Amino acid sequence: MNATKDYWKHVDNGRIYAIKCTCFGQIIGACGPLDEDNLPDLDDCEYSKDILIWVETTMAEGKLRRFNPEPVKSSSGRP
Repeated sequence: MNATKDYWKHVDNGRIYAIKCTCFGQIIGACGPLDEDNLPDLDDCEYSKDILIWVETTMAEGKLRRFNPEPVKSSSGRP
């Protein structure tokens, strides 16, 4: 089964979650809230079903938005 993994940010409180969905958009796992200054790789998150009802409800209310963190900049000036 192919799955997508993305960061999502709560529009009211700024908390970030990693959410895993099927290719059809069904939410199958979530992780968070996560530390914005130390986000894990999406493949390293421990997705669980513990907060799925909250995630689904919050998404339906339009309070979670996809979030693309800024890439970490190296001190040498290279990406």
